[in-house]
Amino acid sequence: MENFLTTKQVQELFKIDRITVYRMLGDGRLKGVKIGNQWRFPQKEVEKLLSGETIELPVVNESDSIFPIHCVQTIQDLFTSVSHYSAVIIDQKGEKVTQISQPSPICKLLLATEKGREICDATWRKIAEQAKGREELFTCHAGLKYFGSVIQAQNKKQGVFLAGEFYLDSVDAEAEKEILRETARLCGIDEQEIMNAYQKVPHLSQAEQLHLAAQPAAAAYAVESILNERSAFMERLQQIASLTQKL
Repeated sequence: MENFLTTKQVQELFKIDRITVYRMLGDGRLKGVKIGNQWRFPQKEVEKLLSGETIELPVVNESDSIFPIHCVQTIQDLFTSVSHYSAVIIDQKGEKVTQISQPSPICKLLLATEKGREICDATWRKIAEQAKGREELFTCHAGLKYFGSVIQAQNKKQGVFLAGEFYLDSVDAEAEKEILRETARLCGIDEQEIMNAYQKVPHLSQAEQLHLAAQPAAAAYAVESILNERSAFMERLQQIASLTQKL
């Protein structure tokens, strides 16, 4: 039978306060089950966090502390299943928060190479810096287009919801292909393979562009509501923790 630890025992092991335990629980770093009104934590899971060269609280980047990954990934995947476009969420620094939902064939080829991943990372950083509003059009280094919407929470930009991986109907196809040939050379991708992938990427008409442009904003609003509710929840936990520490 598996052994469980109390919240107080976890606090003592990590040398942290109760609110930090709840934060670790909320962002997925710590797994627990609620028995009645009390949280209990599988000892094996806690020991995994304690294993390593040093015994300390795991380092977590800003995206992990702000975005509840499971929730926003679910919203993104649902968006993709309805819209049939690829989607990804990046934070305010351009770091990927989620795994790309239904990446295009071109994207898959790029992400399979080290240089391609570097190119994609540079694209996310550039988009995060440029993004200001709700219905914006962005272009990646490989020439693919995305519509994006800024995610606002706690009175500041927290990230961007991106949807797309398409081309514009009116753009010169030869210019698009030349960008891809150069990208293929940089990444060591077979030119014919990337040209085959190009044929599978949609070219959107103006009407289709207008329809897609507004969709990321709706998804961004959903993510914002989760972030705001989570922030309010954590504030309430902080108040409770402060009260219990005085007892």
